[in-house]
Amino acid sequence: MSLSAYRSAVLLALLLATPEVIAAPVAFSATDPRHAWLHRLETQAFDLYNSDDYALSMSQKTRDAWLRLHAAAVRTKVNGKAHPLAGVALVNLAAMDQIDGKNPDALTRSNEGLALLAPFADAYPIAWMQGLSVKAYVQIALGDVPGGADTLAQASHYMDGYIARTPADKLDKDTQMLRSNIAFSHAQALTRLGRNSEAVEAQKASMEARIAAAGPDSADTIGSYYGYAQMLQRADRDAEAEVYARLAVDKATDHVDRKHPSYARALEALGLLLSRTGRRAESLDYLQRAIAIKRETVGTDSLYFQFGLQNLGSVLLPLERYADAEPLFLEAERGFRKIEGEGSPQSARALAFAASAELAEGQREQGIDRLEIALARVHAGSDKDREIGQRVYPYLIPALIAAGRTDRARTAATAFAAETQQLDNAPAFPLAQAAMLASWTTPDHKALSDNARRLAGVVRDGATMNDNGELTEDQRAALDSLLAVAAETQDSALALDAMAVLAGSRIAQANRLVAQRLVADPVLASRVRALQDKGKALEAADRDLLKALAVDSGVAEARAARAAVAADVEAERAAIARAYPRWVEARGGERPDLSALQAGLGKDQALLAVMPAFDGVYLLAVSARGTRIERAKLDRAAMVALVNRLRLSLTPAGFDQAAAQTLYDQIFTPGILAALGKAPMLRIVPTGAFASLPFAMLPQRPVAKVDRRTPWLIHRFAIEVQPGFAIDADKRTRIAARDQRFLGIGAPQAFASAVSIPVSRGGNALLAANHYFRNGGADARALSELPPLPGSLNELQAVARRFGADHATLLVGADASEGGLKAQDLSAYGVILFATHGLVSGEMEGVTEPALVLSPPADANPDEDGLLTASEVASMRIGADWVILSACNTAAGNDAQAAAYSGLAQAFRYAGAGSLLVSHWPVRDDASAFVTLETVKGANRGLPRAVALQRAMLKLIRAKQDNAAQPYIWAPFILMGR
Repeated sequence: MSLSAYRSAVLLALLLATPEVIAAPVAFSATDPRHAWLHRLETQAFDLYNSDDYALSMSQKTRDAWLRLHAAAVRTKVNGKAHPLAGVALVNLAAMDQIDGKNPDALTRSNEGLALLAPFADAYPIAWMQGLSVKAYVQIALGDVPGGADTLAQASHYMDGYIARTPADKLDKDTQMLRSNIAFSHAQALTRLGRNSEAVEAQKASMEARIAAAGPDSADTIGSYYGYAQMLQRADRDAEAEVYARLAVDKATDHVDRKHPSYARALEALGLLLSRTGRRAESLDYLQRAIAIKRETVGTDSLYFQFGLQNLGSVLLPLERYADAEPLFLEAERGFRKIEGEGSPQSARALAFAASAELAEGQREQGIDRLEIALARVHAGSDKDREIGQRVYPYLIPALIAAGRTDRARTAATAFAAETQQLDNAPAFPLAQAAMLASWTTPDHKALSDNARRLAGVVRDGATMNDNGELTEDQRAALDSLLAVAAETQDSALALDAMAVLAGSRIAQANRLVAQRLVADPVLASRVRALQDKGKALEAADRDLLKALAVDSGVAEARAARAAVAADVEAERAAIARAYPRWVEARGGERPDLSALQAGLGKDQALLAVMPAFDGVYLLAVSARGTRIERAKLDRAAMVALVNRLRLSLTPAGFDQAAAQTLYDQIFTPGILAALGKAPMLRIVPTGAFASLPFAMLPQRPVAKVDRRTPWLIHRFAIEVQPGFAIDADKRTRIAARDQRFLGIGAPQAFASAVSIPVSRGGNALLAANHYFRNGGADARALSELPPLPGSLNELQAVARRFGADHATLLVGADASEGGLKAQDLSAYGVILFATHGLVSGEMEGVTEPALVLSPPADANPDEDGLLTASEVASMRIGADWVILSACNTAAGNDAQAAAYSGLAQAFRYAGAGSLLVSHWPVRDDASAFVTLETVKGANRGLPRAVALQRAMLKLIRAKQDNAAQPYIWAPFILMGR
């Protein structure tokens, strides 16, 4: 490709207006021999412009050649008008201005050139389209995105007309490629304007033209496949997006050399798509492969490679894999700086990401230092680069406050507020965050309270707009700041607002597929879209109010407008909640009120929320006597490490007593215990790593030896764990028979005869659900690798014997299948027990979701794959008073950061189950039978269910069975509420 053609392609790919095109004068010919001397001047200019010597191509000598052509063509008249080569010369001069960064000059020259070319556009279509390219590009670069989009819309219309009136055999590949580039650029402009549905159509036209130009298997066409996938994803058409993203990978794998950039880019595009739709484990594989290929093929000295590192690090952050993300950002920072220089804005961005990971890991001083360096680089650059400061300030200011450097924090907060105000169309979130952080550095507690509540509302509304329920790192950092303010001011209502967003996000992530299944109802889908549209209007109203407050002008009007929009949103939300309560619950959308929460607690109950946010862990105690909000003395990283230590140390012979004791001391502080009062029953709302913490086994004081008298927390409290803050009593009518019939399902057949090593039920392996799915279905090979659970059959039989042969039904072996379960009338059973592998993934990669492993179908059946997934459970109708999930890891996710409790257990609640008894780890069969029966019997005698479980545990501790006093035996059980 010539240098000029290359520049044209680049401009067309970047451009994001065109005067009316006038038909060329009759009898005009671009090859008229009377104008041969002009053609010679054109050739001289093009030869210089197309030189392989870049310096020569952009030199004054080249400019002079174009200027000579322009002057000569202006003097040469065609039907009274300047010869069109005058326009061609100005268009190429405009292109040179644009490349040199002289955008105002480029806009002036492109407009003049297009005006000269307009009567002759059909005679010079390439020059005409290049002129439009330059004009649109500089329009957008100068901030006129709508103008650039309009230019491109007219350009696309012109190109469509040109294609329509040109015989097919006269359309060459270059023309189709030009058409593809124009449509691509139009799509990019529409995306920047938020017109995603229109952008999808433009990108589709680009893809189709690219196929016509280069064929369906070319590297260029592969790029259009993943470009189209990205547009579909922006338009919330995730399922279609995945089809084209996977098509790009398949085509690249089959037809493109792995050294070609399209190969790695296809992998990267699919990885990013999977990440954005909640399937991070699968996405990591693609992103890591893309980086490995880039490192091998193009090397590390390219922006292409550095952006790949940054993308991978950005996926690791929400997984809380900060230690893995930090070195990726630092490598990218060094690479950007090497390529772009010490003032590289991209290096500043990468450094800011690395610093945020360090803050989350508890490395405050190092994080502050890196953020200050990043900020200095931003301020040393142009105003265009200062938006990167929006990444720095929200992390730097709270870190400075925590470090006691209030003066520096105040200076940074003032700068943050000022720079945010200068942003064009600044969203409500940074405006609210800047206002809250600024007031945090002043003694004005009233302003701090008002701004904190406003930020909490903006974050909550923003979180509900995300179909996946995920919070961004910026949102999590903002919630951490809100919780720190709440602890500082003892504002428990603010803490509850922030914690409800954190808990709701975990619930929504874990129940994503359940919610999607519910939204398959077209009426609900329509109402959800209407609610989302109203939410966008509320975000705009929030932005207008925050701007008015910042300049102290038009506040009353903005506040009234915002109140009207908020009332409209709330009315729509309430109407959906009344008509579709299960959807609201699955989305984690219930909004607790502190006074209602207190009133809803029984006289013998208290509530404790334990939540990690960004770099801190926060504790909220609520009882009839009062409330208390605290931040744990240890940071989030240290607390999570303690939970992991404790979980990994648990064996039938003992556990890490130091870790358990430290966790108790950090959570059950004197202030928290005082707020909980003397309530004998405790509802615990944990998220993140703390959802996998067996609270019942925390010792209330140091002990030298574990025995029946060890002061476990279960002695002090009867504990119920719940994923959110709903506390209303379960008023559903029980449809199960009152004679407590029992159904046991488990000990399924193996998926294959592959050799595997049996393990005892005492193992503590964590099973990641994503490992057992491939492209939408169960992966029989991976499922065949699951270890046998020899104790599960004994457990089921032991419980069945307690109920008696006339009241017990067992589905074991081949009968423990999806078909066997569906054949049962589940409303006839009061107690249902599953004893099998539980595959729980809080991230739900692919169609992967929490599932129970049953027997594989005897014959190929599209409706059965041997996995009972959470969304399948949610569609069932269960009337049981009790559902017991005595399976491997049915309580927790596949790692400490997974959304525990919320998958399988929540799904059974949606299906109608009363109480859920689930296990943190595989349970010894005799212990499971004992606790299950004792708990059910106690509840039947009228005991509160948490008390029934408490007494069953204490009775087992006092039993004379081997190692019964060890927490590994009695502590895995939890009672789960809403």
